[in-house]
Amino acid sequence: MNDELIALVERASAQTAPWLGQKRQLALRLFDRLAAGAPALLADWQTDPDLGVEQGTSRGGGDLVEQPLLNVAPQFSELLQENLMEKALAWQGNQENAAHLALLNGGRFLYVPDGTERPAPVVLAGEHSHPNVHDLILVGAGATVTIIDDQPMATTKPSFHATELLLGERAHVNFYQLSDFGARVSRQVVACYQAQYSQLAVTTVLGSHPAQVTRLTNWLDGQEAQADYQLLSLVDEDSFPQIEPHFKTAGPAAGVQFSQRAFADPTALVKALAATAPRIMVDRVSQRFH
Repeated sequence: MNDELIALVERASAQTAPWLGQKRQLALRLFDRLAAGAPALLADWQTDPDLGVEQGTSRGGGDLVEQPLLNVAPQFSELLQENLMEKALAWQGNQENAAHLALLNGGRFLYVPDGTERPAPVVLAGEHSHPNVHDLILVGAGATVTIIDDQPMATTKPSFHATELLLGERAHVNFYQLSDFGARVSRQVVACYQAQYSQLAVTTVLGSHPAQVTRLTNWLDGQEAQADYQLLSLVDEDSFPQIEPHFKTAGPAAGVQFSQRAFADPTALVKALAATAPRIMVDRVSQRFH
């Protein structure tokens, strides 16, 4: 990475927390030492970087906190600093991850405190016009929540949408995601970390314009941590999305299940989704397909 790009990132980081600006610049300075990434993705980001900032708004209700990732309130800055691209998705993992961190355009920070029981789904929604979007979701010990992620990546520039999902002890999370990208060169990453006795169910729907690569990772770091992944996709002769699941368990009776189903007819996919998903997710997918 050249000095000119580092200077651009430094200026773009001026309105964020000092630690975040320093971390983004460090990612660029160490870039050449890291494992290689996709040439098409990285070449575009280096020659024509997009450093626009998506401001977003703060939402939430009760104890739940939802704020723009690049403008988190000071009382949550420490949580962000400890967890952003550290436990679930390491920024040092490869050049793609490092560049994604350095060139962040925005995303969401969602915090569900210990013991929270959220009866209605939390919906992360909104179209993104910039290529590097990152959501950090922290679910505290004993909390129960359903999260729906419907955030189309509208830009045609090579894109990377990452979601980090960290579960505390005995947390229960249902996570539903609709993959929708305008760019042919694109990455959808859902990277998870689970403490002991936590339970996670992930349903990913690949529609008419999914990410070129969908990467699902999980580190189940504790006794009886359980995860269940379901991937539903439309069959398209012109599109061959690549699926990359990678799971690691580190505790007795920890386990992961993964299933994948393909459909020629959108109606059949929606019907299969309706068997387990909340109505709001089914309606969103149905509207997108029709």
